[in-house]
Amino acid sequence: MINRKKDLLPIGYFHVVLTIPVELNPLVLQNQKQLYGLLFKAGSATLMELALDSKYLGAEPGLISILHTWVKT
Repeated sequence: MINRKKDLLPIGYFHVVLTIPVELNPLVLQNQKQLYGLLFKAGSATLMELALDSKYLGAEPGLISILHTWVKT
């Protein structure tokens, strides 16, 4: 990470994790395209709304979304 620090812009970075309750796993497995799409749309819309609000950030953020499908143990 230290070697990569010179590549970072001098701004704040945030890592946000969105999870689905384990009880929904069977439903998600049967409807992956629709429900993962919904998770990404709802998650990004929520983050954008909060970030644009001057109470929180007051700026338009850049977002990168990645899907990890492994199970926490």
